[in-house]
Amino acid sequence: MAGIPITSNNLNLIRGTKVPDDVCYDSITYEYCWNSLYDRLCSRFDFKVPDHWEKDYFEFNLYADGFVGVFDTNKYARTPNQKYGIIPSQATVTGIGVQYQPTKIITANPYFYMPAPETIYQGAGLIKLTHNYMGVLHIVDFYAEKLAILFSTVDQSLMNSRFAYIVGANSPAAAATLKAIFDQRNSGKPLIVYDSDKLNKKSDAEKKVDVASIGAKNPFNSIDLEVGKNYITDKLLADYRRLLAAFDEEIGIPNNPIDKAERLVTNEVESNSADTVARSTKMLQRLQLSIKKTIEVFPDLEGKLSVEFTKYDTGATGAKEAGKEVNYA
Repeated sequence: MAGIPITSNNLNLIRGTKVPDDVCYDSITYEYCWNSLYDRLCSRFDFKVPDHWEKDYFEFNLYADGFVGVFDTNKYARTPNQKYGIIPSQATVTGIGVQYQPTKIITANPYFYMPAPETIYQGAGLIKLTHNYMGVLHIVDFYAEKLAILFSTVDQSLMNSRFAYIVGANSPAAAATLKAIFDQRNSGKPLIVYDSDKLNKKSDAEKKVDVASIGAKNPFNSIDLEVGKNYITDKLLADYRRLLAAFDEEIGIPNNPIDKAERLVTNEVESNSADTVARSTKMLQRLQLSIKKTIEVFPDLEGKLSVEFTKYDTGATGAKEAGKEVNYA
């Protein structure tokens, strides 16, 4: 799991513990995929937090650990400068209740000192995302690895597409001629002529042989790599969209089936929608219940702390609501 802050060292640590040495892709590609997917994950829930909360810090701890503590730092302040009010903080849960759930929570912070754990939902709040007090960044890790490998394959496919032939020459003269031919070809010349008889360096006796045999020995040897048959970049890009759709379905972002039939019926759309929101609905329920309990501990958070599903505006919806005609032509 990635630690705080989100740096390339932490992301490379994740990669190094999961990806075999013979699976090659660069860390920049993996970091790009990881950060892109993490932003998509953060977009699923629309949090309203107090103005003095650092929202990025709050969300990262929530997704990394599966929960985040909420503490009144004024209780622990030894000087007026250590009063930061009610804030979220990365925390550790401890204790076992009658239903085998943690009962205490504590945090460590260099800006204030917390002498002992607080009872959850009595002396401190706890905002909970998962049932097992573990994060969900493993989902981001899983798909980031797949996308990084896929992108490296796309690069290789595009590079392979640039080499249609491998050509060998039988002599230095043939090699020089071959280079000249390719220069003229790349410059757009419609007709290129070379003297094969001169390149073959035939003797006077050989030149008297029947004309049909003159070109029998070609000064060039070539291998056709059949680029058209081996071109798979379009398929890889389609797989990229499938992976994104699978990730979106995992975290609850609405999407349409990628491999849909020509005529997609309503029941198929509704089935995909149910699959998409199944997991995220449980997450939202835990978040809303734990926020409600946290507000009971700290009534000052009433009206300042809440969460809902993000309502995605794809553009078409907004235009329709505004009474405008959308033209996709």
